[in-house]
Amino acid sequence: MSISSMTNVAFMRRADVPPVNVAATSDAAIAQATSGNDASRTSGSQMQVIATYIPTEVLTLYVATIAALYDPSKPPLDSAKSRLTAWITLGAFLVGTPIIVWLSYAGKVHTASKPLPLAPRAWPMWEMFAATIAYVAWAFALPNSPFQQFHDWYSSALAGVVVLAATTILGLLAPVVQRPLPS
Repeated sequence: MSISSMTNVAFMRRADVPPVNVAATSDAAIAQATSGNDASRTSGSQMQVIATYIPTEVLTLYVATIAALYDPSKPPLDSAKSRLTAWITLGAFLVGTPIIVWLSYAGKVHTASKPLPLAPRAWPMWEMFAATIAYVAWAFALPNSPFQQFHDWYSSALAGVVVLAATTILGLLAPVVQRPLPS
């Protein structure tokens, strides 16, 4: 899914969007807010909720940036300069992820002719947090990750477990931590 899906869920929690003051508190409700369709509590809707918390827009930009920065004729992370570049890139997208979530949410709010969420209490904090955690988990697992320089403990198997665990936990926590957003 995507940041767009996350911000759809946040938008539906606004106090000025019907049904008012209702946060999605089940997998089916989150799946419905994500897609705009009725969804029953099935493993399909649970999987949709889990997939909602994968920030595909940011990850696409991150992968494209990493691909553009590395010379394919050289091994990745082969020098201090390439390792520093990898960490700076990871950090830039880490900082950018919650900003991108807010911008996506603000765009939906603006399109609906509602007041922009300028006060932090009106921000989609859960989605900003979840997208950032998911981004780190996925960046950890992607090829040429700067984490690969930690040979003592990093492995692709660990990376795979981290991605699955983070995405699943975020999806399962969503119905518990969501709250209505003020208008």
